[in-house]
Amino acid sequence: MEFDNLIQDIIRKKELSDLSYDFVYGLLESYLKNEAPKLWNDRAWLANGRSKNYKETIKAVRKILREVYGAFKEEGFGKRELLLNNLKDIKDIEGHAELLKLHRSTKERLPYYFEVYGNIVERVDRIESILDLGAGMNPLSIPFMHYRPPMYYAVEVAENDVDFINRYFKKVKVKGHAFAKDLTKLDNLPEVDMCFMFKLMDTLESLKKGITREIIPKINARWLVVSFATKALGGKKPISTKRLSWFRKIIKGYKYDTFEIPNEIFFVIRLK
Repeated sequence: MEFDNLIQDIIRKKELSDLSYDFVYGLLESYLKNEAPKLWNDRAWLANGRSKNYKETIKAVRKILREVYGAFKEEGFGKRELLLNNLKDIKDIEGHAELLKLHRSTKERLPYYFEVYGNIVERVDRIESILDLGAGMNPLSIPFMHYRPPMYYAVEVAENDVDFINRYFKKVKVKGHAFAKDLTKLDNLPEVDMCFMFKLMDTLESLKKGITREIIPKINARWLVVSFATKALGGKKPISTKRLSWFRKIIKGYKYDTFEIPNEIFFVIRLK
C-alpha cells in the first residue's frame, strides 16, 4: 500500500512500535482528510521521506498516538512483566493492585473497583461473558468483581498489550481471549452479555467525530457499560458532566442508569 513506508516511519519509535497497522492507518487517514486534505488528495509527497510534508505528518500523527495511547501509562509501566511473573494466582489482590497502578485509568479506579462492579451487578441480570473494548489493564480487575465471568474478551490496539493480557489469562486460569483491533472500525465483534467501554468514547470521538452513533449498533451485547472522566488526566481539574448531553441524546432510545465514583461517571445501558 502507498502508506506503508510512512506508517512504518510513524511507529518506528519504541513506545509506538506495537500499535496495529490498521489502527495507525485509520488515524492517519482521519488526520489527513480532516487536517490536511490537500495532502490526502495529492500524495506525491509520499515518495520523498525527507520532504517537509512527510516529516510534519509523522510528527503530527505521533503526537495524536501519544495522546490516545501513551498518555495513560504510569511511571514504571515497564515493570509489568516482572509483576506478572510474580503474581501468585487470581486471589492475589495485592499483586493485582500493583499491576493496576501501572495504568492511569485503573490506578484512579483502584480504590473503587469493588464499588464499581457492585453498582453494575445491581443493575444487570446474570452475566456469562464480557467484551472489554480499549481494555488497557482493566482485565486485571477481575479479582475485584462480585462474580467471575465464564468468558472475558479484551480488545486493544497494540500487539504487546494483547499478548500481555492473554498471558495474564493463562497465568490466573481465566477463560479469556485478547485480540488487536482498530477501535475506530469495530466490526465482527463476538456476541456477549456485557460490553465495557471505560473512558473510551471521548478518545474515539476525538479521532472520528460522530463515531459513537456508528459503534453502538455494532455491539452485540445485552448490556453496555460506558464511562467518562469527570476530572482531567491526573485527577485535578473537574470536567462538567453537562458536556455529555451529546451522549445522552444518542442513548435516549435505550433504558439506562448512571452512577459515579470520584473521577468517573458510568452509564449502564440495556441494549437488548
